[in-house]
Amino acid sequence: MNVRARATLVVDGENITRRQLEAISALKRKGSMKKAAEELGISTPVLYKYVREAEAKIGTSLVKSNSKGSKLTVQGMELIDRFESYEKRLDDQPQLKVAGTLVSESCLLTAATALSKKGIDCSIWISTDEENLRMADQGIVDCMILDDALFAMERSQEVVGTEVGNDLLLHRDSGPRYLDLAFGAQRLGFRYLEEKKVEHRIIFKAFEPAMLDSTELSYFVNRSLVRRGIVKAKDATEQRWSIHSIMAIPFSYHADVTAFIDEARRAGLYPKG
Repeated sequence: MNVRARATLVVDGENITRRQLEAISALKRKGSMKKAAEELGISTPVLYKYVREAEAKIGTSLVKSNSKGSKLTVQGMELIDRFESYEKRLDDQPQLKVAGTLVSESCLLTAATALSKKGIDCSIWISTDEENLRMADQGIVDCMILDDALFAMERSQEVVGTEVGNDLLLHRDSGPRYLDLAFGAQRLGFRYLEEKKVEHRIIFKAFEPAMLDSTELSYFVNRSLVRRGIVKAKDATEQRWSIHSIMAIPFSYHADVTAFIDEARRAGLYPKG
């Protein structure tokens, strides 16, 4: 069964149909009403009608024409750039698309390399758990390695994950002012402080882990980042209560998802304890 998704757009509550968007997109490429109509296999009046219908819905001019041809206005370009961007996201790609964070990076890259040796091509994203989950919900990635145990719990009714290892948090206590690292089980740490009624407030979020080694703020950091030498985390102590699973979660029926999860488990980069 050949199934494909295609985009339309809703602008300020008005639905811009696919035919209307294709007409404007063709004008962008061809720069001429006649050439754009020929490309789409329709008459010039019909193409003109599609453009005017879209303009009426949005309430602004999308195309301007003169004796030399037609080109899109700024608003027209913005509309079509978004349409074409969404179209690309909806196109199924043959390669397996996987995502992880700085914490799971080594595990993810090791698994992808093992698949490559078997002739399986992977596309890889390294971002935050929040962004990776957003892409998964949009169908952009097929599988992700999730570091945040609370996210895994929140998604337990929607998806079935596979444990690929474990990690725990280290805590450096320098008072109530905290730096929030963008990667790892940070929410687990801050929830613990809340449950224990420990005074704390987050001053800012850091995306560069090395900043932990120069900050005077308190922080949590995954032990795996210390073991890999990404941070030193001097004076930070292991928190045994924070042992948590690292989960591989599939978000599609791609044929190679299971193979990727198997390789992630074999990587063995997160020993228990």
